[in-house]
Amino acid sequence: MAPLCLVDASIYIFRSYFSMPAAFFAKNGELANAVYGYTNFLLDFRDRGYELVSFAFDESLVSCYRNKIYPDYKANRELPDENLEFQLAACQRVTSLLGFHTLCLEDYEADDIIGTLMRRFGEGRPTIIVTRDKDLGQLLRVGDELWDFAADVRSGPDEVREKFGVSPLQLADYLALAGDTIDNIPGAPGIGPKSAAALLNHFGSIDEMYKRIDEVETIKLRGARKARETLETHREAIDIYRQITPIHVDVPMDVSIDDLRPGAPDVAALEAFCDEMAFGPRIRQRMAGAGS
Repeated sequence: MAPLCLVDASIYIFRSYFSMPAAFFAKNGELANAVYGYTNFLLDFRDRGYELVSFAFDESLVSCYRNKIYPDYKANRELPDENLEFQLAACQRVTSLLGFHTLCLEDYEADDIIGTLMRRFGEGRPTIIVTRDKDLGQLLRVGDELWDFAADVRSGPDEVREKFGVSPLQLADYLALAGDTIDNIPGAPGIGPKSAAALLNHFGSIDEMYKRIDEVETIKLRGARKARETLETHREAIDIYRQITPIHVDVPMDVSIDDLRPGAPDVAALEAFCDEMAFGPRIRQRMAGAGS
């Protein structure tokens, strides 16, 4: 069956924003380096010809349900300024103009959109998640893969285990224990990646670990007695982290599998978009080719 291809769009917008020189400006004078780089990524991706595709976007850094559970979630990130908001909106618009399905939700993140689409439409078919985000590894089944498009690096469940020392199904628990500095999740003090992996390989899950907490001192773990004390002392915090590290796979959304089939690009609207973004002849030619 044709693979399901789910794109973590915001990752590639921010990659362009920080890697492209500040030398591209829209007609209104706004910096448009992210739009330029991301549009080239879109055109490169479109050339691959996938039959089932959706682009997931992050709507906000502070309105996700995770912020209600843990207010400090992603509090280490700066909110987009006016220019970045302009570029984010333009990137989502050009994705739709090129015929791709797009989706963003106020209460859920792109990861949750991807997880839900995978749960809903990925049964019986391989799923390719286009991303650079390690957290999405928790969704992988045998035959699925994460694809860092820019580096052309693909990772399956085996690579997830090799990198983190745990299976994809254990990755949410791993992040709750070891922490995730990118998302401002502290984890358990003193329980680093190796200790988190050792605990989960022995117990299987956080829930089982707390059922058998006395066994922590019996496993091969540096500072096992101190680790047990830490886990007991910080159980409430770990329980909170465990609520925000899993990817939500049952988000309510009105989407059918036919919505994921790329449509014909809107040629006239793409031409107008090129004018608005003051794109040069090279990218204009590529846009015109996409519409032919």
